Amino acid sequence: MRTRSRNDEEKQQRREDILDAALSVFTERGFEKASMDEIAKRAKASRSLIYVYFKDKTDIHAALCVRASYLYLEILDEQLKDCKTGLERVHAGGEAYYLFYKQAPFLFKMMCMKYGMVDKPHTQLDEMTPYEIEMLELEDQLMATLVEILEEGLKDGTIDKNKVQNPLQTAMFLRGSLQGVIMLQDTTGSNLFDRAALDREELIKYAQSFIRQSVGADLKID
Repeated sequence: MRTRSRNDEEKQQRREDILDAALSVFTERGFEKASMDEIAKRAKASRSLIYVYFKDKTDIHAALCVRASYLYLEILDEQLKDCKTGLERVHAGGEAYYLFYKQAPFLFKMMCMKYGMVDKPHTQLDEMTPYEIEMLELEDQLMATLVEILEEGLKDGTIDKNKVQNPLQTAMFLRGSLQGVIMLQDTTGSNLFDRAALDREELIKYAQSFIRQSVGADLKID
């Protein structure tokens, strides 16, 4: 039993080493220009070994999205634990997204890009690898949590039912809006921040305040 356990640990570590290498190659080269040979070289492994763990680059990207999703959900759980109202939880959800970006900016970008990085994403479950399926399951889990937060706010009256009539639609819009702002203020985003001396942190705070106003009951932008 100890031997099997040690072998499992070694396999898991090798998998994580490959993902670390892939993340660095994708970040430096971009998804399209990155090659399996480069990933193997960075991971100090043979190309054939890479294929033991992952089907192709798309599969590696999906595995990175899985890693990113787990990290974000962990941060989200921590931010939500002391919230008392639905609206507080909306704000905490946004804070968690920004903290996730701050802690792991490259993983954040991997998750945001998703299949936008891939020419021909798989759309049928029978075409998908386990990592691709898990990525979709985590996406559903995340969106279900955001919908639950909005529904809680509708129930306790801190979220305006006239502003939020479809919680899933609103959750997707709020997530996409904050994601766009975060990507825009990234150093690889708009250079207007430097040219116009626009404060990145202040924009995030403004976006969070605007989000509260957009769904909250009788709230104003700070």
